[in-house]
Amino acid sequence: MAFDGTWKVDRNENYEKFMEKMGINMVKRKLASHDNLKLIITQEGNKFTVKESSTFRNTEIVFELGVTFNYSLADGTELTVSNFL
Repeated sequence: MAFDGTWKVDRNENYEKFMEKMGINMVKRKLASHDNLKLIITQEGNKFTVKESSTFRNTEIVFELGVTFNYSLADGTELTVSNFL
């Protein structure tokens, strides 16, 4: 079963409180609330492509299940992501 689709934020109740608990400062929280994030996800076997478009940036990431990858959030936060099967 493929996970293909276009995903857009419909609403974000408590999103600012969530970001505050994560330690994200007020300016970044206010900007994020106007992000207009849209994701386009396509799957080919164990490989996923995620195209992210928002008010602040457009990016694409390709990852494969079971493979660790690096990712940068829009605010510059660097992540290392370990996914699993």
